[in-house]
Amino acid sequence: MNDSMLGRFFGVVVRPRTWLNVLFQWLAFPLGLFYFIFLVTGLSVGLGLVIVWVGIPILLVVAGAWWLFGAFERVQAKYLLGAHIPPAPRAWETANGVWGKLKAHFGSAATWKDLLYLLAKLAFGTVATTLLMTLAGTVFWCLALPVAAIWRLDIVTTSAGGWHPPLWLGLLGIPAGLLVFFAGLHLLNGWGWVCRLWAELMFGATPQALAPQAPAPPATVPGALAPLVSVTAPAPQPPAYPPPPALPQTGVLPAPPRPPVTPTNPVPTAAPEAPTAPAAAGAHEPGSN
Repeated sequence: MNDSMLGRFFGVVVRPRTWLNVLFQWLAFPLGLFYFIFLVTGLSVGLGLVIVWVGIPILLVVAGAWWLFGAFERVQAKYLLGAHIPPAPRAWETANGVWGKLKAHFGSAATWKDLLYLLAKLAFGTVATTLLMTLAGTVFWCLALPVAAIWRLDIVTTSAGGWHPPLWLGLLGIPAGLLVFFAGLHLLNGWGWVCRLWAELMFGATPQALAPQAPAPPATVPGALAPLVSVTAPAPQPPAYPPPPALPQTGVLPAPPRPPVTPTNPVPTAAPEAPTAPAAAGAHEPGSN
């Protein structure tokens, strides 16, 4: 169990998802700042100039831009955070006419959720940049302690003079820096998990993300015997024959059945007796002349 926990803790550095998440957090602040400035300025100018009809095309350009920004953010959340979200909806494709397309686009809830996500990107990016800068600075100073201790470099300057760390404190900074580095990657992954849930909430999670995972069926054999059972073929079973007929309880074997009487197998009968020949005419009895 300890080996598994240590493997998960130190194995975070070799997971591709970790560095994709770090890339997402690194891009979050500049993109969020750009979205906020562009959308707030465009919407303010467009709404202010609606009265002279100039603001209508400005609002249409801003609306098209925030749809493109939302589609780009969906791609980022899908491939960098691993979020299960559908592609950007196109509600206007099923409507007819210019007015119908505009009504379908602005009447869709996904349009306004995209706008809310883009405006909130600056807040999420601020948190991500704060975490990145804090962790990077902490790791840098921990790894700089042994250098300052060996070369006696003053890292703190006071009115009484400079201060450099002792050698034991400098050597202690190496494992401390590595520990902060791995713990910081886990912390960034945790914040990335929060960003993924926010993206799925705003963009709409697919049924794959909402479906619960089916529990694994319970094992019916011990773990040590499972490989043997899975690779051993079942023994062939002998063919089943019908049971012999039961004998009577008299102890005498039954007589075999007689063959049926058919025309080709007549029952033998006794041969008829031959008729006696009559006496010959003129025969004389003995003693006659």
